[in-house]
Amino acid sequence: MTLRNALFGLYALACLGAMTWPGYAAFGNRIEPYVLGLPFSFFWVVAWVVATFVVLVIYHNTGEKDG
Repeated sequence: MTLRNALFGLYALACLGAMTWPGYAAFGNRIEPYVLGLPFSFFWVVAWVVATFVVLVIYHNTGEKDG
């Protein structure tokens, strides 16, 4: 297993924890404060989706080029 794959796996576990019971219940399960006009709970989910997109783009661009 390469370092790149290990870091991606750790991020996937962190994302899973933040979007499900332990992380969401502890940090994201509230309405206020409003962030960018969104309730905090909705912003929490949107922020993790955007962060996951960025990590996947970086993961894809740092991979080996075949072909």
